[in-house]
Amino acid sequence: MSLVSGFGPLISAGIFSATLSSALASLVSAPKVFQALCKDNIYPGLGMFAKGYGKNNEPLRGYVLTFCIGLAFILIAELNIIAPIISNFFLASYALINFSVFHASLANSPGWRPSFKYYNKWVSLTGAVLCVVVMFVINWWAALVTLLIVLALYIYVSYKKPDVNWGSSTQALMFNQALTHSINLTGVEDHVKNFRPQCLVMTGYPTSRPALAHLVHSFTKNVGLMVCGHIRTVTRRPNFKELAQDHARCQRWLHKKHIKAFYTPVFSDNLRHGTQLSRGISGEGCKDAEFAGILQPELCYYDADMHGPRESYSCFPSCVMDLDKKEKAIYRL
Repeated sequence: MSLVSGFGPLISAGIFSATLSSALASLVSAPKVFQALCKDNIYPGLGMFAKGYGKNNEPLRGYVLTFCIGLAFILIAELNIIAPIISNFFLASYALINFSVFHASLANSPGWRPSFKYYNKWVSLTGAVLCVVVMFVINWWAALVTLLIVLALYIYVSYKKPDVNWGSSTQALMFNQALTHSINLTGVEDHVKNFRPQCLVMTGYPTSRPALAHLVHSFTKNVGLMVCGHIRTVTRRPNFKELAQDHARCQRWLHKKHIKAFYTPVFSDNLRHGTQLSRGISGEGCKDAEFAGILQPELCYYDADMHGPRESYSCFPSCVMDLDKKEKAIYRL
């Protein structure tokens, strides 16, 4: 380039400036990103790099690690060996960024609102594909190694399922798909070939009656609808924070026991009204399938001793049947 340029030293100065700029950017930004990754405690053995120093929480340990990695590549002293590896990792990061942008646009995430006038999600997808293609053009074995490392990291995170809420575009896409499929199900009529058990289980707190929850789960087998109803007749209704904590605790127990079910508490002054509310919340109280969809419990299970004396629970079957004249099944266990 210096031979065909008008002023050769200017090319050398530009190369040094670009190299120094990229090196400083990587040296400063990479430790910050690595520190945030370590704080989420996703990968084992990286917690020590989450510690920050000073009022700006500077990742000094990350700076030292980045310096050591950069020094190790410099000591190789073979640009033809270093360049394909570094270039492939940079291209992999660019490909992931482009795909993340495309995925956020595909999911219609409200947190993603690009202001660029000529932005198009398909351009982002094309850029991601081109980055992968260029990776193999530069060096196919380095591209394979890079993709295997990225794939291994992704599989590990998917397997571990860390308790971290990133507000990712995957969540937005799942919500969008669930909403679309639920709306589509409202226009589908029931058919005997597609029958799945749909049960409303009056467990109260699922932890208080695990046998009842496991019994109904043996029917649904994670392929049918199971709603754990809880009628709470308390004098003081808990606040929103207490409700959220109780709901999260019960859902965690269901997930821990590998039971795919929904925990739905209701508050009522009496059992009859509480049962009606439970059916309405679960969709069973809707007479029109267009409003409730096909996910309507057809079987109702309850514990005969769940409400104490016979006078308190004897009204349970009648209050279930009073809601409509459909042929429902109520099982007293």
